[in-house]
Amino acid sequence: MAIFTITGATGSVGQAIVNQLLEENHSVRVLSTRKGLVMAGVEVYTWNTDQRTIDLDALEGADHLIHLAGATVSKRWTPKYKQAIMDSRVHGTQLLIDALQKVKNGPSSVVSASAIGIYGSDFNNELIETSPEADNFLATVTRTWENYTQKFESSSCRSVQLRIGIVLDQGAGVLGQLEPLAKWGIASPLGSGKQWTSWIHVEDLARMFLFAATQPVPSGPYNASGPAPLTNKAFTKALCRILRRPMVFPAVPGFILKMVLGEMATLALMSQKVSPAKIINAGFAFHYTTAAQALEQIYGK
Repeated sequence: MAIFTITGATGSVGQAIVNQLLEENHSVRVLSTRKGLVMAGVEVYTWNTDQRTIDLDALEGADHLIHLAGATVSKRWTPKYKQAIMDSRVHGTQLLIDALQKVKNGPSSVVSASAIGIYGSDFNNELIETSPEADNFLATVTRTWENYTQKFESSSCRSVQLRIGIVLDQGAGVLGQLEPLAKWGIASPLGSGKQWTSWIHVEDLARMFLFAATQPVPSGPYNASGPAPLTNKAFTKALCRILRRPMVFPAVPGFILKMVLGEMATLALMSQKVSPAKIINAGFAFHYTTAAQALEQIYGK
């Protein structure tokens, strides 16, 4: 049994990780900005990135740190909110870095969330960890966050960044938005529908965080997406099929998405065919290797 400290534990991915840790009988400490938070089976500690305060007991003696905390990017990107997206990642990570310098017995690994958005959009090439980085807001945020999380690395601590694709989890993230549309029979491809969608089942992602923390995975970035990307049109068809609904509506034009979502339309229109070969070669095995298999597990119960 190991002691894990986790930030961002109340989100969809965080909850899945906590559940996985508890299932494997690990000890779980949660760092939360919410005073009075109660989570079954875990110890809750508080931190405040704005006031730069943190309960060091959350980190003292921890074997592993999982760092997920950061403002969601799935909210309209006003100039003010774009700054909040960046600040939440930079300030939170720096606070953890400073705090770890004050504890006597800190973690031997830090596994941090990152995003495949660092690569930008590419319809033709398979994207690996050394692929060129994009020059847009999402890539800038991701690159900056990784630059900070890399500072966790030392002679006694590994620092791993998991570049997460679209997470498949019922009622959350992309599925939380698409599921009701599909059930109402109005789901449709976005833009051309030809853009590549790189996805990962939330349970596989939770397992990957534990794997990267507890196994001798070398420091650095790893793509956290499933081994079988598919086009946006094929993904939408697969979702409609598992929900037994037709996909009859025409594709939503990209310019309409840009009018409705503004700059955030980038999330819906970017094409990313991401390869997880590096994490597979490190020894990780996926339970869900196709989107159809993942969706069947989520909705076919």
